[in-house]
Amino acid sequence: NTPSYIGWMSFVFTSTLFIAVYMASSISGQLKKREASLKRANMFLKEKDRIKSEYVLKVTHDIKGDLSAIYSCIEPVAEGVIGSLSKEQKNLLQRAKKRSEKLIFFVNDLLDITKLKLMKKSSTEEFSFLELIKDVLENIIPRAKMKKIKFETDIEISSANFRGVKVYIKEILLNLLVNSLNYTPVGGKINFSVKDKEDLVKIEITDTGIGIAKEDLPYVFEEFYRGVNACSLEKQGTGLGLSMAKQIVEMHKGKIRIESEGNEGTRVFVELSKEI
Repeated sequence: NTPSYIGWMSFVFTSTLFIAVYMASSISGQLKKREASLKRANMFLKEKDRIKSEYVLKVTHDIKGDLSAIYSCIEPVAEGVIGSLSKEQKNLLQRAKKRSEKLIFFVNDLLDITKLKLMKKSSTEEFSFLELIKDVLENIIPRAKMKKIKFETDIEISSANFRGVKVYIKEILLNLLVNSLNYTPVGGKINFSVKDKEDLVKIEITDTGIGIAKEDLPYVFEEFYRGVNACSLEKQGTGLGLSMAKQIVEMHKGKIRIESEGNEGTRVFVELSKEI
């Protein structure tokens, strides 16, 4: 009859509601436990990474000292400062000098990226971004002329102050532009654009260089990663430059991305917050 049917439906509804609430509560509890577990695991991994970085920093610093000492001994001998050398002797010493230079270059990059990883708080300052760009161009334009590369600029930025880590911003801009110079053949073209956009500075570097293969593009910001075509053209690279650039850009609450295809040039886009 109707009353018993209503009672039965009421019982089913109440039971279903109870089960739903119990399951939701149980799932919520499990999720909280999992979240706490993930937080602990994440903290543990960060601490391991910090310890590893501190170890790398110490060892790399020691290696740099020894390498510099070796180089300072090789250089005067290789240049004939302390006496004449046979052709074979000079050839061997010049090769040793070149390898030492390459190792010092690599160690310096490794030191820089390790310091960035360990840095919790950066020392910022106010400076003129326009003046910084002028300094960068004074360094880059002569190099472009030497390589007979057409270097064009499109600078639309006020002289108003920018807050950030000046030395790091200058370093990444030089690094990105030198990359374009290294991987753009003689007679190629590079365009360097810097523009004010409200609370951002937008930077774009476009070149007609060898480009980056589609399969390499997702990995270019990984430490030590270098595309096959880059390795064949420029032996000296360490694969740390773009990784450092990404960390510095993110330190300045910014973004960096790259568009490229093999043999069709590269476009690098950087956005930096005017104040961090």
